[in-house]
Amino acid sequence: MAHAQEIISRETLESIMVEGGPAVMIDFWASWCGPCRMMAPHFEAAAQALADEPITFYKLDTEKHPDLAQSFRVMSLPTILLIHDGKVQDVLIGARDTNALKKKGEWLLSKARGEGFFKRIFG
Repeated sequence: MAHAQEIISRETLESIMVEGGPAVMIDFWASWCGPCRMMAPHFEAAAQALADEPITFYKLDTEKHPDLAQSFRVMSLPTILLIHDGKVQDVLIGARDTNALKKKGEWLLSKARGEGFFKRIFG
């Protein structure tokens, strides 16, 4: 069963933010953030739903690692970055439910596979 992994080092971020890098969703959160706590089980559920896919779900605690969060200029919590090929492909600000997170993960995977807009829309 896949779980969201904690980002606690710059090395982990560097391995994500490289050309040719993996498809990744990073949840920037803090323990004092109510919407972050509310969304946490949904983020886990989306990670589990896409466990067999080549996408990794990460969480970054902005209280414990403000220096790592600062690199991405995160201003609001929760913020979710969708990253592939070392580039931020999309940014979600605010809590999302499992279905919305899973859908965005599938969107990122289709981009990672190189599927064009019409293929993503019409299959």
